[in-house]
Amino acid sequence: MTSGDLVSVIVPVYNVKDYLEECFASVCAQTYGNVEIILVDDGSTDGSGELCDELASRDDRAVVVHKDNGGLSDARNAGLRFARGNWISFVDSDDYISPVFIEVLLGAAVKTSCEISAVPFGTPFKDGEPCPLAENADLHVALKCLPSDAVQRLMLYQALDTGAQWRLYSKKTLGADPFPVGLYYEDLASIYKIIRKVDYVAVVECRALYAYRLRGDSIIRQGYKHIKGESAIRIATELYSDISTWYPSLTCAVASRCFSLCRMVFAQIPWVFSKGPSCEFANDSEMLWEVLKMHRKAVLIDPRARKRERLAAAIAYLGQDAFASFCHLCRRLGKMQ
Repeated sequence: MTSGDLVSVIVPVYNVKDYLEECFASVCAQTYGNVEIILVDDGSTDGSGELCDELASRDDRAVVVHKDNGGLSDARNAGLRFARGNWISFVDSDDYISPVFIEVLLGAAVKTSCEISAVPFGTPFKDGEPCPLAENADLHVALKCLPSDAVQRLMLYQALDTGAQWRLYSKKTLGADPFPVGLYYEDLASIYKIIRKVDYVAVVECRALYAYRLRGDSIIRQGYKHIKGESAIRIATELYSDISTWYPSLTCAVASRCFSLCRMVFAQIPWVFSKGPSCEFANDSEMLWEVLKMHRKAVLIDPRARKRERLAAAIAYLGQDAFASFCHLCRRLGKMQ
């Protein structure tokens, strides 16, 4: 582990022509120069694939992988198979990074001898809004070397985001095809498994290293689809089983995260007060409701759970119809995403 190692930056690309050049430029502008940039065109139909080729021609550190559309996880996995670096970073193609993003995270990893370094979150911004980021690596911010179980706890209570893009990974921690294909919420399904492989994680308390674009067509803001419910149930079931087995002291924490995930997805199902969910999604609603009932008591009595989840858990005891009305009201008001 040295500060001169090659870092592979993997950028999955799908129909982001309006944002891709800004993202690419931010990666090219890194103060840490020993990088390779892997643009993975995931079957784009808006000209993003052609733009990838054009951008790669501007920097000999960049390569393009063209593939059929398979989703974010499939694109990340494909990029990883081409990566030559000892370190891996994932940057979403509609976001951009500080010029010192790689330098700071790699420096943190080397300084602490950690195989993963991370920032807690990025800086969210909307189209048209400025998003100033850190310009130099002389950051006077806290650097913590946290044991993996503490990182798991922070992620489960959503004090540390599970996004794959907030981190720098030693390649060996990722293995082959770490992201599940065919599911939504793939980061939640995978990052906890990666964290378990290491003893410690270096956490840099600086959000100004990554600009995270809030888009109106994001998965969270899209209308409900069956795959959302299926993904939430599968992930919540596996997450709860794994964490409660590996870290028994985190059983309440994982209950909180499973409840939060299923509550968020449940709130997206079309619902008519006193009549219930849309017939098309009635089975999804019932299955999500069973998971919510399973975890509501643990969330309600857990003083570490977020207040919004404890309130939702209390409302859940009033029944499915009341809970749905509460969730839909909060969603319309922009609360409790």
